[in-house]
Amino acid sequence: MKKIAYFFSTLALIGFSSSCSNENINFKPVQYISSDIVYGNTVYITQAVNRLYTHIPGGFNRLGGVSMVASATDEAVHASRGSEAELWGTGSWGTTPGTQRDDMFAFLHTGIRATYVYSEEVHPFIVDAVMNKAERDAHYGQVLFIRALLNFELLKRYGEYPIVRQAFKPTDNMTIPKNSYQECVQYIADLCDEAAPLLRISYPTADFGRATRGSAMALKARLLLYAASPLNNPGDDVAKWQAAAEAAEKVISFTDNGAKVYDLYTAGTGYDAFFNVLAGNKEIIFSKMEVRSNNLERLNGLVSLVGGMGGTNPTLDLVNAYERLDGTPFDWNNPMHAEAPFANRDPRLAKSILFNGATWMDTKVETFEGGKDRQTINATRTGFYLRKFLSQNARFVAPTGVADHCFPILRYGEVLLNYAEAMNEVNGPDHAGAFTMTAREALTLIRKRAGLTGNLGVAAATTKEEMREAIRKERRIELAFEEHRHMDLRRWKLAEEVLNKPVSGLKITKVDETTFTYQAQVVENRVFQPKMYRYPFPQEETSRNTSLNQNLGW
Repeated sequence: MKKIAYFFSTLALIGFSSSCSNENINFKPVQYISSDIVYGNTVYITQAVNRLYTHIPGGFNRLGGVSMVASATDEAVHASRGSEAELWGTGSWGTTPGTQRDDMFAFLHTGIRATYVYSEEVHPFIVDAVMNKAERDAHYGQVLFIRALLNFELLKRYGEYPIVRQAFKPTDNMTIPKNSYQECVQYIADLCDEAAPLLRISYPTADFGRATRGSAMALKARLLLYAASPLNNPGDDVAKWQAAAEAAEKVISFTDNGAKVYDLYTAGTGYDAFFNVLAGNKEIIFSKMEVRSNNLERLNGLVSLVGGMGGTNPTLDLVNAYERLDGTPFDWNNPMHAEAPFANRDPRLAKSILFNGATWMDTKVETFEGGKDRQTINATRTGFYLRKFLSQNARFVAPTGVADHCFPILRYGEVLLNYAEAMNEVNGPDHAGAFTMTAREALTLIRKRAGLTGNLGVAAATTKEEMREAIRKERRIELAFEEHRHMDLRRWKLAEEVLNKPVSGLKITKVDETTFTYQAQVVENRVFQPKMYRYPFPQEETSRNTSLNQNLGW
């Protein structure tokens, strides 16, 4: 009698409810459950699928449980010194324990194996009397999607890797060479195609966080965009860009009973609100569910608030990239801009970053020299604090509160930008060809939702090259802190240029109550070597699998 080695505990399982955490299925916790008991019990079948979601990498402050991936890029630094993000960003990176950064090789493979356990030991044996075919398909579609996502997480980090197609047993030969990059892409794309028709189009709010048909479609669109990008498409095969555009367009045009399934979130305060909203949120396609808490607010909180740990400090480099409200560039050399540098800016700046003079949790932010948020060991090193993802309701100071924090793995805003990027490479800025929307029109939708009052279509970008740069700039702003920047710079082959420059902060000196002076200052170095375009395989894995050749340079 086979056993599934999962610890079915209410604490370990994901719940899909309005709280992002509460399990609404009652069951008896069991240490080990025989597979015939699982496939003979609807509750256990669902719990087995739920358990697979715990293998999906999270977001937010996940590096060492403290710092964000953004703090290893030009987006931010971490307030406390010696964080994993700082070590990674400054080039302290290797193949041995203690030097590995963002290494998920074993973690992802554990999840992949778990999907095969379900495929091999549970799914084939579920009978109609236990679960009808529609439910079986919806469960199995989630398993296939998770397998595809975990494989994509391997591919984006390591490049070519050995594809595992079964749940290995101790007696199996596990000496497996790498598959080619294209073989990996095709395998993941096929998984997405297999999962999509099995998955539901949507779930009620109580099940927010389950994979849907659009999740598989959007993952495939991102996969094909990565495959078409310069790092992975050195010959610039336009057919790959075409495939990426087609995949993204399918998500954009996806309807259910004549209504668009996905759209940009514009309710309430718009751009910042949808990160904490579940009901009626058509922008989030797939997210990593988190427990309702105020941990995110505390980890990245102002140090003037008791318990605030400083956390993620956005760089001046990123702040400078935000345009003026009218869609024109911000320029410190313009006296009018420099006099009030945070006024009349792209609304996404104030919705993503806390700056001197902003208000947060009923307190005025003071990041000038000697200000209450510039003091103590964990105070901001750049003059800025994180705002994005945080909820005013999740107070860690009295009166305390909690909020939903569901990290957006796939969202409609990204799909539009993926489409714009691929379309521009195929047809340029303004030619739709066989598609329904031009690259410029997709970009305009993003900028319009942001609240910019002018230059929505970036009219000056008349060539493919100019539009490419405009789209890249827009991704930097729209997707800030969402774990896209480090991979975007890699796939564009720009990391050697961008991530080899020191990042800066802003020294603010208070002259009087309304007057400040500003001076840029370097706060942290960045180191990126050519070998870092691909992550290194852990030494223990290359020792165990002698056919696994280490990535170049490592």
